[in-house]
Amino acid sequence: MRRAAIVFVHGLFSSSATWHDLQEQLSGCPGAVQEFDLLFFGYATRRTSMNPLRKMPNLDTIAESLRGYLDDLPPSYERLVFVTHSQGGLVVQRFLWRMLIEGRGRDLARIRRIVMFACPNNGSELFLLLRRSLMAVLRNKQERELRPLQASVQDAQRRVMTGIVNAGYMSSDRCPIPFMLYAGESDNVVSPTSAVSVFPEATVLPGDHFSVIKPGPDGRLVRALLGNLDKALREPVPKELVLSAPAFAQWEAQGKDFLMEHLRFGPVDVVTGSSTTQFFLHGGPLEQLSGIDIVVSSENTYLQMSQFFKPTVSASLRRAAAIKGAGGEILEDVVGDSLIAWLRAHARYGLPVREGTVAPTPSGALALRGVRRIYHAAVVTPVDGTSEYIVNPYAITRATHSVFEVARRERREHDLPLGSMCFPLFGSGRGGSAVARSFDLIWGALMTELCDDSSWSIHFAVRKRHNFDLIKQRLLTKKEDDGAE
Repeated sequence: MRRAAIVFVHGLFSSSATWHDLQEQLSGCPGAVQEFDLLFFGYATRRTSMNPLRKMPNLDTIAESLRGYLDDLPPSYERLVFVTHSQGGLVVQRFLWRMLIEGRGRDLARIRRIVMFACPNNGSELFLLLRRSLMAVLRNKQERELRPLQASVQDAQRRVMTGIVNAGYMSSDRCPIPFMLYAGESDNVVSPTSAVSVFPEATVLPGDHFSVIKPGPDGRLVRALLGNLDKALREPVPKELVLSAPAFAQWEAQGKDFLMEHLRFGPVDVVTGSSTTQFFLHGGPLEQLSGIDIVVSSENTYLQMSQFFKPTVSASLRRAAAIKGAGGEILEDVVGDSLIAWLRAHARYGLPVREGTVAPTPSGALALRGVRRIYHAAVVTPVDGTSEYIVNPYAITRATHSVFEVARRERREHDLPLGSMCFPLFGSGRGGSAVARSFDLIWGALMTELCDDSSWSIHFAVRKRHNFDLIKQRLLTKKEDDGAE
């Protein structure tokens, strides 16, 4: 058995037989290809089936089947190369996406190259109207994902671009793997623009959608594939990020404490004045929040948001609200640009605002998740000449009151249907304020506001498990205290 293997993955309405001509041509080639076993992954893909006991698998199911197929391969295969045609490229991307979100980035290390032919990365528009009407009757789940701008395809592609194509090291959520994409110069099923998409390494070969993977007399297809196989054998396997022992211990502890998926607790009903207010607690990534009218972000007194790559609430909201391209690149920094416009309009760009000031901005892409507005609260004050911040307790209470003031004004002046708001634990990040202290200060201001206006539901958002457990207990204690009274 050889130490390397090529895994061929076919496309829609096809089978492993589509690789027959290429397989024969490769079998007679000397050089790098002789180092590889040729393997073929197949899956069910039919135009329709009248058998009521069978259904067409979607890309997620096929990706899961591919994972099982790879898990069963002998460990003696030290290097794998995927060669895909058409929809097969989407199958592989969906597999990679699922592996990354499950924290199995390290398990991808032996995949040393992915070669995709005529992959519909941006969808296929050929006979789109006819396909929509026909496949709606046939209920073909695979065809639906080949339509332009499919959210599931774009989500997988964004994760692959950041966690695979542009990854600099290997960890649980990333693994560098080279991609090479080929488009057919006369392909009218998947245009070269769609096949290339946002991937950095791509070119065009002679042929249409189907003949692009058939060896021709010019030998270009075979030469291109042999070049990729040679690189897959020679390129080094990815390395893990190496940290010093203290840095690694801190990184590992923080990583384990961060909630990777959204958790929700509530409602917790608490008496506020003559009425009752519902409180909720959310844990995990802020971009997974949904159905909350106002999400509040903790900022510094210059109202300068964190950079996209920072592990802060401000950066998370900025990323989540930005309009992105298919590869995850920022096309429009909606919240960042809107906040700068607010500062210029108030003649404060480059100058600090008063502690507790709140600036409202649109929610950008988060509007798709039901978030109407993002409020930026100036809570932490930079210390001149240092990288440190301080938090005045007054800033936390003032910011909480200001959130209500701005919300009531926007309700009145812009007729916005605002009824829920979500608070972070002001100042508990770079500001260094204790989580419990921040919660108590926000709570005191909330009780004053809600006693006068109980038309709101209140949400708290945290990103770490121990903070989630702490605030959950605090909310339950507040409810018990009200019941005792």
